[in-house]
Formats: sequence, structure tokens, C-alpha cells
Amino acid sequence: MDFLKLKPEVIDDIDAGIAVELQSSPGLGKSEFVKQLVADLSKRDGFEWGFATCFLATMTPPDLMGYMFKGERDFGNGPITVTEPTLPLWMITTQGKPTSHYKRGILFLDEYGQGEADVKRASAELLLNRQLGPWKLGGANHDGWAVIAASNRAQDRSGVTKSFDFVTNRRKVYDVTPSIDAWVDWATAHGVTPLSIAFAVQNPQIVFSGEVPEKQGPWCTPRSLVMLDRKMQVKAKRLNQFPDDAHTVEGAMGLIGAAAAQYFAFVRLEKEMPKFEDIVANPTKVKVPKKPDAQMLVVYNLAHRVEAKNLKPVIEYIENGGGEGMPKEFAVTFAKAACKRTPELVIEPAMRQWSTRNASLMAALTA
Repeated sequence: MDFLKLKPEVIDDIDAGIAVELQSSPGLGKSEFVKQLVADLSKRDGFEWGFATCFLATMTPPDLMGYMFKGERDFGNGPITVTEPTLPLWMITTQGKPTSHYKRGILFLDEYGQGEADVKRASAELLLNRQLGPWKLGGANHDGWAVIAASNRAQDRSGVTKSFDFVTNRRKVYDVTPSIDAWVDWATAHGVTPLSIAFAVQNPQIVFSGEVPEKQGPWCTPRSLVMLDRKMQVKAKRLNQFPDDAHTVEGAMGLIGAAAAQYFAFVRLEKEMPKFEDIVANPTKVKVPKKPDAQMLVVYNLAHRVEAKNLKPVIEYIENGGGEGMPKEFAVTFAKAACKRTPELVIEPAMRQWSTRNASLMAALTA
């Protein structure tokens, strides 16, 4: 199930009090999905949800329970020496507050599948009952909290350890599959460059394959592509353009492997694209590129830069640039990406008139 279909299902599980485990190939975006879920549920309910997380692959059982220290309790016949655990890290949210501070929230057990067997046993009560030993997730707000775990698959060489059936039968498991549309929405909202978005859309067999290469080493996933994109943004800020020199390409291979060759073909292609200023100034005279990958790159660049004040000439270019314009499917891509980035564009007269002339565009914007 892809992230778009997964979201309403997981929300229903949370509201029903069912623990969830997300399983997928590495780098697909499970962690970001859960973070976004917290933001969406906060917006839905009108109050801030808490978010706590722990990385099970590096934890030991005492990390989960809390470390034991000497204490005393009086049961009516004088003080008795007991051991008292320290507050475990999963009881503190990423906002720096105890989980009891929040009416509702999510505890995220990241890399759950990679946890050692003893850690999985220790976390079972936490995953299934939202408590461990004396600690209740959320304290007095215990019933408002949910637990989501994330794992890779056994075949992914990610160190996944044995699962236990007594846990498996008590929580919901989802096999997460790649979704280009969901990733493009996320990437647009989180500042990924049009170049990297266009590369992903044009090369889904590279970015969203869901397969780990036979030979161990860097390879391209949505996660590693975003890491490269952040690095390229730093370079572009310093150099005023995306570089494509040999050192940059070699460095990129350390993140996305052999896919760097295809990625930098897009970098070089971008330098040949019509300038945004020329398109706005003479929308019908600027030629539209012939190749689909170049058209895709132009579309995402336009969606990234368009504003209400220049929306009309940009639409004119997409419809009639060079006397031909863009294929209809690219027009829909532009409209969706632009309105995802700036929702107010939907009500602009130029967009409304354009969608009236284009049935497929109207359907996309309505959705």
C-alpha cells in the first residue's frame, strides 16, 4: 500500500487504539510519513499532538525500562529498600516535554525490525499496551497515545532480526510500496529542488525501485536523493548554479551510486532550459523543449517559481509556447505542483479560466 492510501488507514488504526508496524525497503520515507502524520492530526483536532521517538536498533533493554537506582518505600511498617528506574527517553517528546503534557500523541519506534531479540521482547509491552514496567505512555493521557513501529524487510540486508508471533498477532502490519505522487507532494512542501523532483518523476525505476542492489554500496532511494539535493542546494548557493564538475559527480556517487550519471545529465539539461524571465516576458515566442525529460524539468521549474502576478503568461507559455505548447499531461503536472506549493493560485482568474478550458486539469485541481 502506498503512502496516499496508507494515511487514512493508519489514522483509523490510531483512533481505534491499534498498534501499527510499517515495513518497506530502505529510504522510502516511513519516518517522514509518521512526522507528517503528527502534523496532520494536530491540524485535524485543533491542538498539538505530542511526538516521541526512539531508535531501537541501538538500544538495550535497560534503555527502554530505565536504569535502576536504590530507593525507599513505606508500606506502613517502616521504609523498605527498593529499586526505582529512571525515566526512559521514550517518555520525553521531541518537543522536550513529558508525554503526559499532551492529550494525544504518537510514539515512533524507528528501526524496530533491526532491534536485538532482547530489545524486541522488552518493547513488546510498550508496542502492544503503550506501557512498560511502571511507565505509562502519556501518563494520565495514556488512552490518547498511539505506537507506530517502522522496519525494513528481511531481504534488505538491514540487520532485521527475528520477529515474535505473540507480537505479530497483536498489531497491524503494512507493507509500504513506493508512491511517486505522494513523494512529489512531500518534496514540493519540503523544499526539494525542481531538478531533483523532475529527475525522480522521469526515473521511477531508479528512485522508487524498492530493491537493494546485489553489490553492497550507495544506491538511489527517495532518502538518498533528498540528501544529494540538500548538498546541491548548498553548492548552488555558493556557486550561483548547480555544478557538474568531476569532483561533484564523484561525491554524488557516494550518496546515490551509479544513478549519479543520470542525475547530472539533468543538471546539464537544466542549463539549456529557457529562462523564467524570458518566458514571462514573451510566453508565446519562447520555444518549448522537444524531449519529455526537458519538458518535465521546465514544468517543475515553472511550478517552483510562478506567482499570482506572473501566472497568466506562464499558462500562456504552457498552452502556446513556440506556437505548440506543452502536452496536456505536463500542463496537469504544472498545475498540481504549482497549487500544491501555493494553494491560493487555485482561485486566481487565470487558473480558473484555464481549468474551464481543460477538463483533465479541472479534475486534477478538484481532487
